[in-house]
Amino acid sequence: AKQRTGMELTLCGIAKGFGVDKLAEHLDTEGIDRYLVEIGGELRARGHGPRGEPWRVGIEKPVPGRRVVQRVVELDGNAIASSGNYRNFFDSGGMRLSHIIDPRTGEPISHNLVSVTVIAPTAMQADALSTALMVLGPVAGLELAEREQSAALFITRNKAGFVETDSSEFKQYRPG
Repeated sequence: AKQRTGMELTLCGIAKGFGVDKLAEHLDTEGIDRYLVEIGGELRARGHGPRGEPWRVGIEKPVPGRRVVQRVVELDGNAIASSGNYRNFFDSGGMRLSHIIDPRTGEPISHNLVSVTVIAPTAMQADALSTALMVLGPVAGLELAEREQSAALFITRNKAGFVETDSSEFKQYRPG
């Protein structure tokens, strides 16, 4: 096994989604048909909320140290997960480095994509795909999302602020 001081490999890219799916599957087997399960920001929903409306979930604006809603989406029978570099990062030599490592280079990702949110049938799929799209960056990530017909929201940062880009499949999740 290769070891490097200060580096660790975790399954966080899919573990929370896996846990959410296991809880949702248990609720399904118990005959519960209305729920919203959340672990660490990864969610899966079924049925409608207490008022008979679809579950509404806020997507966080990627601002460090603050909790502000960027967008609201509706869920029913699917899951949502986000990956980003605005909350988990480390400083090295005065530079802010992402905690997400590009497996092609072994280096932290470094582009203007700050957050990707994916809606998928399962939380593990949404969790894994949001991380993969984050690694690919805004252009290649959107190309993959379109090719695979995946529902993904990309938030990039430019000098003026944040810019949202929806994949074609993501547009259907805007509240009516």
